[in-house]
Amino acid sequence: MSSKTPFEPLDWSKPTPGHLKLLFISGAGFFADAYDLFAISIALVFLKQVWSLTASEISLISSAALFGAVIGPFIFGRVGDIFGRKYIYGVEAALLTAGAIASAFSINPTMLWITRFILGLGVGGDYPISATLMSEYAPARSRGLFVAGVFSMQGWGIVTAALLGLGLLHAKVNPDIAWRIILGFGAVMPALVIYFRRRVHETPRFEYFVKGNVEGAKRAIKDVLRQDVEINGVNNVSNGFRSNFIKYLPAILGTAIPWFMLDVFFYGMNIFGPFVTSAMGLANNPLAGIYVQLYVVLAFLVPGYYVAAFLVDRMGRKSMQIMGFSMVAIAYLITALMLRNSLVLPTAILALYGLAQFFTNVGPNVTTFIIPTEVFPTRFRTTGHGIAAGSGKLGATLAALLIPLLFPITNNSLSEAVKLQIMSNLLLALVVVAVIGIVFTVIFIKEPKGKPLEVSSGELAS
Repeated sequence: MSSKTPFEPLDWSKPTPGHLKLLFISGAGFFADAYDLFAISIALVFLKQVWSLTASEISLISSAALFGAVIGPFIFGRVGDIFGRKYIYGVEAALLTAGAIASAFSINPTMLWITRFILGLGVGGDYPISATLMSEYAPARSRGLFVAGVFSMQGWGIVTAALLGLGLLHAKVNPDIAWRIILGFGAVMPALVIYFRRRVHETPRFEYFVKGNVEGAKRAIKDVLRQDVEINGVNNVSNGFRSNFIKYLPAILGTAIPWFMLDVFFYGMNIFGPFVTSAMGLANNPLAGIYVQLYVVLAFLVPGYYVAAFLVDRMGRKSMQIMGFSMVAIAYLITALMLRNSLVLPTAILALYGLAQFFTNVGPNVTTFIIPTEVFPTRFRTTGHGIAAGSGKLGATLAALLIPLLFPITNNSLSEAVKLQIMSNLLLALVVVAVIGIVFTVIFIKEPKGKPLEVSSGELAS
């Protein structure tokens, strides 16, 4: 395709060291995002030995960061479209750093809940800014690869949290010190990139379309391509929030609803995971439980990120998202039918669980992050992504609160037969959730693969 846009030198360039630098700077934030969200489940293994926590306190501590992550994308996303990506880039990393450090020094559950909420604001705020910044610099043909590369750092954040927890358990570190080390370590990576994020140029697209600064756009492109470029003039209509919201409502529905559904069944996996551990006869061994989770992450989740990154610019975002939702639905349906017939085969259940993890990544977990960077115009891009990301985290939060109530799989007073039926019902509900994600993807998403952002978003006529 050769549609004329102001950014042809950038759109049709080959990847450069400048692109890789942006990939690392953005990806470091996502390493911290995943680490900090996952680490609390590891920290609680130790924390429960130190504080006498009630069930409600454990629930609040576990979900506090998710509450912050619901709000963060809406705030940071809107600010990013008003004042610029650079204006806010690094602020979210500073919130992550401050929240992680403060949570490690918490003296009671209330302080821990508040500091985890602050950390969650940074986690949520990182989604629209990092994704959009990488997308607005990346070449059109490899944009999916670069944005997926940023997102893939999540897998290593989860692995690091699990390995650190295992190391502290094996070393028999004082539990009151161990949980503080785990939470405090979440400040390391974001602290390292604050300086670099603040020195990143404003994106050329924001400079050009919003600020009207052609020379600033040229400087930003030169910083990545290491060569002077010419930018063609173009007429662009300035639209406000309300008009863009109305015009791009189909895109909002097509990005927000699938992301909401994804995070509902992604949290459902967090319920399914301990069930898998229990089916393998390891329910009362937290060390074994962490090992099982680590195995699944390394064998299925992390490879899924890289398969997705490899395929997304070849297969397309829409097709991959539909495929991922479909495969997860099939894996859950088979497992649900097995459990409904009291057929508990540990190896088969572990394989199906791993398959669901793999296709979650070779599908909606990656594509829901990429698509919002491509279907909204420059003036609404971080806002649109923020709405989608915030909707996703809202799904995760509601799932965290409601799934244990609606599907009390952890209720020890119930018989094993009843627990199997409850888990079967949960998995069937998650199948329905995945189908809804497919429907909204099919109806509202237009394939943006390989197109300049101005074309895929309809900002310029193709």
